[in-house]
Amino acid sequence: MTRPKRLTSLAQIDQRTLAARQVRETIAAIEADQGGRDQMTTAMQKVAETAAVTTAMVNDMAAKWLNGEEVDPALFCTLANAQRRLLETLGFERIAKDLTPSVNAYLAQKNSTET
Repeated sequence: MTRPKRLTSLAQIDQRTLAARQVRETIAAIEADQGGRDQMTTAMQKVAETAAVTTAMVNDMAAKWLNGEEVDPALFCTLANAQRRLLETLGFERIAKDLTPSVNAYLAQKNSTET
């Protein structure tokens, strides 16, 4: 497998590619499952990004195999296992987003509706 030259972040790749869209969508789905990006630590965000890239690679290899192409079964298993471990680190349970307003936001809203 080849990799892009000198990337320092996912934001630097061409976002129009199918792979980039899949990674972006997977990151968004993981963030939603975690209760929103704002509820995730930086470490969790980085694990989510790596899990999304690994998922795209696993999906690509699976599609190739299903299409009758040769794939390295050991590499596929390694990537699939890494994917599982990354996702397991984040947890398989969905976390509800906390929509409870802060005390200040609640009081501001209450004061605006009373006047």
